Amino acid sequence: MAVESADSGIVAGVDPEVPHVSRVFDLMLGGIANFAADRAAAEAAFASWPGGDVRVGIRAARGALGRIVRHLAAEEGIRQFLDIGTGLPTMNNTHEAARSIVPDARTVYVDKDSVVVAHSRHLLAGLPRDEVRYLQADIKNIDRILDGARAVLDFERPVGVILFGILHFLPDNQGPAELLKRIVDAVPSGSHVAFSQFARVGEDAALDEAFEVLDRQWGESVVRRTGQETADLYFAGLEPVEPGVVELPDWRPEPGEAGPRPIPMWCGLARKA
Repeated sequence: MAVESADSGIVAGVDPEVPHVSRVFDLMLGGIANFAADRAAAEAAFASWPGGDVRVGIRAARGALGRIVRHLAAEEGIRQFLDIGTGLPTMNNTHEAARSIVPDARTVYVDKDSVVVAHSRHLLAGLPRDEVRYLQADIKNIDRILDGARAVLDFERPVGVILFGILHFLPDNQGPAELLKRIVDAVPSGSHVAFSQFARVGEDAALDEAFEVLDRQWGESVVRRTGQETADLYFAGLEPVEPGVVELPDWRPEPGEAGPRPIPMWCGLARKA
């Protein structure tokens, strides 16, 4: 069915009565690509979130992503980005951060969810498809991702690979390290990998319980990793970029960005030599 979206456009195949996790995250970021059902689901899911407002953590992740992408565009000369598992490309996502530095920067977004893809193609409709494109693919299907990305990106030039909030959905027995290696092997020297990863910092029974509730509600199991486990996964065969594996607010914060500490999540950046 075609429905009137929250941002006043027509989106085919989207039911506004059924909440969706990507629209919930858009809501938490302050976006408008969400419906009443998403707002109700967010209130129910995060009502008892430990430590207060979950929006602090979600917005901290988006802030860290923006700083990393702008660094890559301004300081590392990266002109093209492959963002895998992005969700909805709204509210200062990769293409906006990159194009604030390089107006013609190219971005390929990837997500496996057909609902997300339907929304996203609508949201990106005003941008040139040879510069910003959305691809439906699962991260486990690396060949499809790489083949689709090559239609927009030049794999003879460095690529900024964005893996924010994706590999923590894959336990070690599902091969996240092998998937990451295949991506890294496909891009040239000078490419970078940016990541975020739900953190395990000591024992936190309240946070464990909160994630168990979300696992049941959203059907996504999260693997929280220690700082060392995160470094072992994301820096294998790559050069860590300072400051290494840190919590979201600590990746090169800009003046005036200090605020409430979000839920524990690591982020970082690595370079392929």
